[in-house]
Amino acid sequence: MRTRIGWWVYAAAAGALALVVVGNWIWAVTLRAPVLYGEGAVAHAAILARDGLEYTKGAHYGDVSPIFTAANYPPLYFHLAGIGGDPFVTGRVISIAATLFIAGAIALRARSAGAVVAGAIALAWVGSIPVMAWGLAVKPDPLALALTVGATLALARARPLPIVAGVLLGLAVTAKPTALLPAVALLVYTARGDRVGAARGLAGGVAGIFVGLFNRSLDGAFVVHVIDWNALPWRPELLTPLVFIALLVLAVPIATVVMTRAGGGAVGAYLVGAVGVLLLGGREGATVNYFLDLSAALALTAATIAPRLSLGLTYPAASLAQLAIGVVLLNPFPTTPSLLSPTGKWVAEPSFVAYVRDLVPGDVLIEDSGLLIANGREPIVDDLFLWSRNYASGKSFREGQQLLDAVRARRFDAIVSEVQLERIDVGPGYERQRWHADLIAAVLERYQLPPGSTEGFCPAFVPCRHLFVYVPR
Repeated sequence: MRTRIGWWVYAAAAGALALVVVGNWIWAVTLRAPVLYGEGAVAHAAILARDGLEYTKGAHYGDVSPIFTAANYPPLYFHLAGIGGDPFVTGRVISIAATLFIAGAIALRARSAGAVVAGAIALAWVGSIPVMAWGLAVKPDPLALALTVGATLALARARPLPIVAGVLLGLAVTAKPTALLPAVALLVYTARGDRVGAARGLAGGVAGIFVGLFNRSLDGAFVVHVIDWNALPWRPELLTPLVFIALLVLAVPIATVVMTRAGGGAVGAYLVGAVGVLLLGGREGATVNYFLDLSAALALTAATIAPRLSLGLTYPAASLAQLAIGVVLLNPFPTTPSLLSPTGKWVAEPSFVAYVRDLVPGDVLIEDSGLLIANGREPIVDDLFLWSRNYASGKSFREGQQLLDAVRARRFDAIVSEVQLERIDVGPGYERQRWHADLIAAVLERYQLPPGSTEGFCPAFVPCRHLFVYVPR
């Protein structure tokens, strides 16, 4: 009886948290604006993808020809998010639907343990930190994750469906290249027991890639955007804090897998691939999205052994404590304070969109290009972080000098940052990654903050986010 009550309490708490999460997601859809850094570049590519121009240098949909359009993902998500209307709405709905599909798949996997246990495990996954922050992102991650989970379950059946799994994995790779690691792990798992099935799965994967590429050849522009510009440095000191956060918010399912030795089958193979994705998180710009796969694979593993877990109170009690710790330390929502703030912290605020629309006219170089796109304006650089990292690499990078020349020529009517550039050395590390020192020097040489604006624009919400608007000297 105590065990049953314990699981009911866990399910109720996880359900309440999931309701808060989904409520915030719905609110974000109504904003029609970015909530995470980098969504602007994806929304821009989605708009260009309507005409097949996402990888075409110099493409534009307004009167301004951009200098740097990132489009650093394969085309599947771009084309889906660009289907009519506002990509901040369409893309977000796609991501939310993909996330809810995964939650349903987790519950379905755990159904033999009963509705309460299955629901608790699935709802707790929705309330986990990486899903809170990225489950609604206008990014390819949730779609690639849903396709990979679908493929895993297709192989975990009593009668596996390798062709279906292959097609889904091929599509996942054309949404986000890191899906290749779980795909390879699942292919190796299949090949060990069924070489014919593995061959069928591989054929299905090739077919999925062909469909997901929208008949696009892997031409020079595709290679530059998706491969060259994504070849950012990997450093162990960048991986360490990410692994620490992953262990902090996923400690209970990780310990469960270790103690129960429940890492077998297709789900276990997915878990191996998910660990590989996490290890890629040592690259510049990586954040909690690099353990989305790990969170899903662990939840599927817990769902697989749910009948065993349902016999005791240890798992629900420990998981409930972990959910609470995650919310207190790393809650991503802007309206609720947290003790620690990951780089994926939400920055949604409608007043920023109106501020940029009404008070920052003309051609603008802006740190978050989504604020321009939300107003139907063309970003000249849609991903300042990616521009800065590629410029810093020292590789042949024509767009690097083009932007510096444009700043020095005072081409922009305004330059908008989220940090006071004169004091960036005491700002967050991710700000220094977005603003290369050479670009800062060029800006400060030709632009200045108007007198009395050193505090920047900041609406009344927690945590406070500033916009600093630099104008020509």
